[in-house]
Amino acid sequence: MSISQITRIALAAALCGSAAITFAQAPAAGTDPMKSHWSRMDLGVAAAGQFTTDYTNQQISTNGYPLPHQATTMSPGAVVSFHAQPYDWAGFEVNYQFTRFSERYVVANGLPVTSSYAVSVPTSVHEGTAAYMVHIGHLYHFKPYFAVGGGYLDFQPSQSTVNVHHQWRGTALADVGFDLQTVSKLGFRIGARELAYRAPDFNVGQLSSSRWVSTEEPYAGVYVKF
Repeated sequence: MSISQITRIALAAALCGSAAITFAQAPAAGTDPMKSHWSRMDLGVAAAGQFTTDYTNQQISTNGYPLPHQATTMSPGAVVSFHAQPYDWAGFEVNYQFTRFSERYVVANGLPVTSSYAVSVPTSVHEGTAAYMVHIGHLYHFKPYFAVGGGYLDFQPSQSTVNVHHQWRGTALADVGFDLQTVSKLGFRIGARELAYRAPDFNVGQLSSSRWVSTEEPYAGVYVKF
């Protein structure tokens, strides 16, 4: 499935979710809407792993030079999420994530290519995303969900052997998991996220691959209901 197809599916799901929330039935008479809504909000924190697509094939770019090899080191991260569920099956999430890894490149030197050189860019990454959520019923305290949305990634590089620059990338987000609610306000959350975005090049022409990459992030953590 291509990135454009994934984007169209994500947009369609988001629009359907928006329409469903807009026209969903109001809370039953005699209930306190604000109390009901606040009881369905939670704040969670989770540890996540980060595994990003590597590109090792040297295709030729429009300027006639081979595109660089590109790889991202695996790394842990921390995700803070706010979930709200105004209706039994529909809601939304807002996420912030921090992680740190190195982007590694192997760049062709000259044309015709006679040699290559390696570049490593230590990078801090801040994520801000939001997504529509759908809850797929529940069994006792076990409640599965999935979410589709998007946001941004803020790549903040450390100095490397080339003159790199701070860079922003838009990203699509897919999230699937389940909540396990205890008898108290504390619960446990396990799931997996996927981010799709253009590979960072830190505004350096030699590092530009013009490719889309996919990052998979399994996560586990806790949340507290309001």
